[in-house]
Amino acid sequence: MNIWRMKLRAGSHGDSMWPACRERGIAAITYRAIYDSDLSRMTKLDLDPRVKGAGRSSMYRFAWEMKGGDVILVGDSISKQVIGRGYISSAPGERAYRYNARNPIREPQDPNVPWRHEVPVVWDKEFEPIAYRDGAPQNSVMHFNPGWRVESGGERPAPSHDKEGEAGDFLNESAYMRETLASRRNVERLHAGLSNRFRAWLKREFSVHAKQEQNCVDLTFEHDGMSHLAELKICYGGRTRFAIREAIGQLLEYNHYPPRSEAKSWWLVMDQAPEKPDRIYIDALRQRYDLPLRLAWPMNATFESHPKWTPR
Repeated sequence: MNIWRMKLRAGSHGDSMWPACRERGIAAITYRAIYDSDLSRMTKLDLDPRVKGAGRSSMYRFAWEMKGGDVILVGDSISKQVIGRGYISSAPGERAYRYNARNPIREPQDPNVPWRHEVPVVWDKEFEPIAYRDGAPQNSVMHFNPGWRVESGGERPAPSHDKEGEAGDFLNESAYMRETLASRRNVERLHAGLSNRFRAWLKREFSVHAKQEQNCVDLTFEHDGMSHLAELKICYGGRTRFAIREAIGQLLEYNHYPPRSEAKSWWLVMDQAPEKPDRIYIDALRQRYDLPLRLAWPMNATFESHPKWTPR
């Protein structure tokens, strides 16, 4: 899953297309050379060469790299704020681009300019604007860098300390992650999609028939006389570390809290690849505490795992 920063203006200080996009449930973009070019059956190499520079890279990202389940943050050049957040509602992991030939939104000051290039989005109606410092203002579409945030409203700041090392200011009690109905529904949809993909992979590759959502456990299965238990996590914002932290607590509970019985193999399945420190951490837990942990994540039509699962 990716988090994108997208600008929805006609030029850096032109008409705002955000109200129209929010009302339609879309994100949209256009460039003069491709007003009427359907990119749905094209590759990046087919993009009109008159779309150049930052516009070309933005169009690459929008038309070919945005996928279902990705997050879009709407950055506004005038207010210097992130003014909207939405979740691309296409099938998880699938290309989201579509071409609107019939009724595209149009620029308020120039109705002759159609914005036919779209992706479907569920916009979070409860999102509150946050200040940010844009590190790539020339790009309409860019991967969001967490370092651009000025006031995230979602990260708890570290307490300050004086010269003697004593704590200074109290923690900000208003800083918390605002989970909304839209975000919760999207996580549930992506979680179900990940579970179905993992179950289908087990059946296709190993003839394993897994059980889903039994006794609060995401997925369980038996293979060659060994019991397996899997906890699945959606890693918004690339936070694999936080997903692993939460999942390990759940895996310990599911295996040891009475009257649970311990599975011989514990899977932690995430929707994106772990980073190198994640793998080192899992290796340390396996070696030091003899925990039967294994990471897994989707890779194209299959799944990868660490350590590699090599069933008999």
